[in-house]
Amino acid sequence: MSAVAPKKYREPILLLTAKGGSSDKVLGLDAGADDYVVKPCTVEELGAQIRALLRRQQPTGTPLLECGALRLNPGTCKVTYGEQEIPLSAKEYRLLELFLRQPQRIFSSSLILEHLWAFGDAPSEETIRTHIKRLRRKLKSAGAEDLIETVYGMGYRLKPLPADTPLTDQARAATIALWSQFKTPCLERIATLTQVVVALEAGQLSEAVRHQAEVAAHNLVGSLGMFGFSTASHLSREIEHCLQAIEEASLPALKALITSLNQELQQSPQPIDDSDWQASLADAIAQQVQHLPQPGEMDAAAVIPKRSQSAVTVLAVDDDPLLLDALSRFLPAWGIQLTPLNDARQVLTTLQTAVPDLLILDVEMPYVDGVCLCQQIRSDRTWNGLPILFLTARTDTQTIQRLYHAGADDYVAKPFSESEIIIRIFNRLQRNRLLRSLGTSG
Repeated sequence: MSAVAPKKYREPILLLTAKGGSSDKVLGLDAGADDYVVKPCTVEELGAQIRALLRRQQPTGTPLLECGALRLNPGTCKVTYGEQEIPLSAKEYRLLELFLRQPQRIFSSSLILEHLWAFGDAPSEETIRTHIKRLRRKLKSAGAEDLIETVYGMGYRLKPLPADTPLTDQARAATIALWSQFKTPCLERIATLTQVVVALEAGQLSEAVRHQAEVAAHNLVGSLGMFGFSTASHLSREIEHCLQAIEEASLPALKALITSLNQELQQSPQPIDDSDWQASLADAIAQQVQHLPQPGEMDAAAVIPKRSQSAVTVLAVDDDPLLLDALSRFLPAWGIQLTPLNDARQVLTTLQTAVPDLLILDVEMPYVDGVCLCQQIRSDRTWNGLPILFLTARTDTQTIQRLYHAGADDYVAKPFSESEIIIRIFNRLQRNRLLRSLGTSG
């Protein structure tokens, strides 16, 4: 009689222990536990931890998530590399799934804590390092080496593959059609850059012309990236930096950058590969949003938000009309009523009339610094609980730290995909609802 292999246990494991030292916690997590509660504890605390683990289980039925030979099946919770199955704990599985669902994003330790742990029970950053180390070790043992990359000073991400996966003809055609509507204003911005060259050659460059060109270059970083012109977006960033300290000696470099930018835009736009996001969007929103439950309904069954839901209101503030136009095109389809605003000086007045559920800001805007504006809103008792999401091309560590210090809830780096910003908006709304629920229940 042949022995029957034991069925692998894939449910969360919670340690209830009196050993609360750092080494004990690391030992428990390394052994495969997903979380821990230190004794003595109340029945209420233990119950809350158990409910938090159960809430964080991934809905089944979603498509495969892949990165090269690595595959994660959300329906079966099975992870394989080639033909070899990789046994993961529930927390390791969720961590890998997070990277696979957002392969181009860098996750700081605080963001990982936010996504994988419920509010109020997040452990230390040492726990994140332990899980990353353990996940890397298991991937390496299966032959999947160096898949998780450490970005110094910022966090972790899935290491990009050498070549991009081909996109469908439908996605490419849709991007080309959209680019045809935005191409003219983008070329007008490049003409603004050329004016600097002409003025500098004539020795008549004014501060107004230089500043106008710098703003145009900054806006091109995000708008060109939205259409998959990654090289053009990078060139625009270099032009912006060049314009910040422009002088006659830097004229040849500026001319070469603008020439290269024009050459890049002669190519067809390459849409951002958003297939995994689009295919799993409804399930991801269901996991994070749970249909924006009302206070007292936090344990209700998850309901996937439909495009016909009653609208939530979002106020988006950005000096780039192309970005506001793009948001206006796809946010309403997801039940989000958008109030676009291109003058940051009118934010406080518009807040009173629009009464938004969430505010979107940019970092750099004319007249008003977005970070200072965020601080001002946080100091207002009327709006200090309003979720604030930044859309920014500034992703350096110093800027991101400024955002969070000013009171921002989250940020999305430009260029962004439709699916990413939709999920991030609903995620912030859900967490804000949770905070209000906890406040009223207390």
